[in-house]
Amino acid sequence: MQSDAQQLSVLSLNCWGLKFVSKQRQFRLRAIGDAVSQQEYDIVTLQELWVSQDYEYIKSRVADNLPYSKYFYSGALGSGLAIFSRYPIISSSYLRYSLAGRPLKIFHGDFYVGKGCGSACIEHPTIGILEVFTTHLHAGYGKIDEYEGHRVSESWELANLLRTSAAQGRQVIATGDFNSIPTSYNYALLKDHAFMTDSWLETHESSLEESMRQFQQNQIHGRDCIHHFGITCDSPENSWSKHFLKQQARDKNIGDRLDYIFYRRTPELSCISSNVAFTDFIANTHMCYSDHFAVHSIFSCQSNASAMGNNIAPQCSQLTRPTFSRISPIIVRDIINLLHRDHVATRRKANILLGWLVTCVFLILALYAVMIVVPIYYASDDRREMIATILAVFGGFLMILCAAAAPICLIVGFVCGHTEQRALQQFVVELRTFLSGLPNNDGLAAQRNVNPHSSRDLITVDSPQFNLRHPSTEESEPLLMNV
Repeated sequence: MQSDAQQLSVLSLNCWGLKFVSKQRQFRLRAIGDAVSQQEYDIVTLQELWVSQDYEYIKSRVADNLPYSKYFYSGALGSGLAIFSRYPIISSSYLRYSLAGRPLKIFHGDFYVGKGCGSACIEHPTIGILEVFTTHLHAGYGKIDEYEGHRVSESWELANLLRTSAAQGRQVIATGDFNSIPTSYNYALLKDHAFMTDSWLETHESSLEESMRQFQQNQIHGRDCIHHFGITCDSPENSWSKHFLKQQARDKNIGDRLDYIFYRRTPELSCISSNVAFTDFIANTHMCYSDHFAVHSIFSCQSNASAMGNNIAPQCSQLTRPTFSRISPIIVRDIINLLHRDHVATRRKANILLGWLVTCVFLILALYAVMIVVPIYYASDDRREMIATILAVFGGFLMILCAAAAPICLIVGFVCGHTEQRALQQFVVELRTFLSGLPNNDGLAAQRNVNPHSSRDLITVDSPQFNLRHPSTEESEPLLMNV
């Protein structure tokens, strides 16, 4: 048995702790704090911990095992991110993403929480400085994902942040709700550009094909799928899922894997095991702890270890070169095209709002003129007072509406709209600059002695619901749009 300092137990959970919105919030958050306090975790990262009283309660409950903690403040409502640690936190920081929601999408809320990534540098007795990141990327909302560009830009910023930390010689762990399936560009950026390892996939890749075969033959179903395929969200076994008890146990829609614990695999830090946690009901209830399940990974920590295997992350000195990357140029071009489409859509929405601004100003002037001219025109008419009253009531009401709408259209259409457009342009410029200096991927693949599109990165499955593989880089190359 390894000593405590030679193993690192990490838990990541989206708590679903929105005030006034999340059902049974206070009861569930207290149950989460109680459950965490009864386990021997070394690091716990939580997302959607929006209410400070919930954070204070969990902090007090886990203080014996996790005496160090950081709560990250951002936006009008807070980031909802927190990190708890057994070992001393010697510094912390927060990066607010450049693109994270739109102000008129009030019920989405992402714009008002200042989405970003919190990090804490932890002094570990065996491996030295360990920087732990936690984030909650933008959600999709609905069947049409209008925020894919935002999520890609967030992943690009996060990937570069992880590279910078690794280049400083730190051990790196990145956790959170990434709202991204393993076929997404976001996942590719984190794995192939930030050189992070998916701890759950690393420990389950050898059994995935067999699990898939059993699933297709209806030999596994229901709760078994959670652990066989790492399902963390929208599981029919989750009491808060929209699918709960609405399908047969062998329905192919089993949920998605959206929550991850990534890490920089080094001779000093390697993953021993990883599993989906917090899948049971809260004691004496029929409700789950959250609408997400947790991810729990255990790592081996070795001091002064020698290099091992072919899957070790690149050396720190290699990461100082910005174009040192495994990501495919085709994926980079796809991302540029995606951001270009978002730029066009954003400009169109901004122009519509500016058009409404002009309309509101015109209506205000027109109504003002009518309210002056009409009473004068009917000065000798017996209905003058009635007409003046009607104009004052209805005309005044319309003027108030237009006067209220005009500044909103100005701020959201011009200020926020142009800010989003320029942010998208900046990301396109960065990616095109990166693409122009991107070396041939084959050389980097050879350094880890595997094919750049090996089964480790491309786990082929027939059922699209699983989304267990990387985005294919063998598709035809798309036209690179000019921005």
